Formats: sequence, C-alpha cells, structure tokens
Amino acid sequence: MSAMKAVSVLISVRVAQEGNVHGREIVKGTQDEIPAELFKDLEAAGYVCEPGAKKKPALRDDGPTIAEYLGAGYSASDYPPKGYASRSTAEEIETAVADAAAKKKADDKAAKAAAKMRDAILSDLMKLSDEDLAKVVDAEKVAVVDGDTKDVVIGKIADARIAAQG
Repeated sequence: MSAMKAVSVLISVRVAQEGNVHGREIVKGTQDEIPAELFKDLEAAGYVCEPGAKKKPALRDDGPTIAEYLGAGYSASDYPPKGYASRSTAEEIETAVADAAAKKKADDKAAKAAAKMRDAILSDLMKLSDEDLAKVVDAEKVAVVDGDTKDVVIGKIADARIAAQG
C-alpha cells in the first residue's frame, strides 16, 4: 500500500486509488488524503495544497501573447502581465526582450544625436544679434509672438530647423 498524504482540495479531480481501476474523486473545499507520489503534480496543477496553506491564485490563461502585449505599448520586460500565464514561448519572450533592448539603445543614441544637433544650432543662434534673429525668423517663417524672449525665439528657430530635417 502506498503512503498517503493529507491535502486541502482546491479543485475537484479524480485521483488514483489502490484497488479501484477508476480511481475516486476528491472534492473541492474538503480535506482528503491522496497517494503521496501524486502530491507534487496535483499541487503544481493547482488541484491541492498542504492543509492550512494559503491557496495560490491561479493564473489566467486568456492573456496576450508577447507580440500582442508589445503592440499595446507595454514593455517586454514586464511580460506576462500580473495574474496571467504566458502564452508565448521562452524563445519568443527572449527575442522580444532583446529586440526591445536594441530599440532602446538605438532610440537613446538618436536622442543624444538630436540633443547634440540642437545644442549646436542653439550655440550658433546665440551669436546672432536681435536684428539678425529677426531676419532668420522672417526667412524661415518661424512662428513667434510679441513677448517671446530672445531665448524663446532661439529655441523656436532651433526646433523649426530640427523639424524641417525630419
């Protein structure tokens, strides 16, 4: 006779029973005994737990794939969403995380280049007189309003030039 283990039943399920070809059902919400060798598998599947142990909430299986998750604007490193089981393979997740890291690196590099370009434009514009800045505003059709300070006008010119480079 195999050793038996006391359990709290979380989900009703049929289990093996010595001497009974069809096994027997253990019922949700009860305390019961099962063959000890079945415990780890039944616990992992969420059918039983140790008596008095807190039930681990079951993960939902209707969540997004990694592609759907990223398409919704979420970070690959946060997949799967809390409370959901993964619907993607480990390889798909690993690829998505690597792609996201590469994209972030490229975006950071582009942002640094744009900031460097803006700084160079600002530096050149700071050297101009008010009259020369007014000529640039007219020539490049930069929208300025009365009351804009010199720094604001210079910033608007720089931003317009960067936007024109696209």
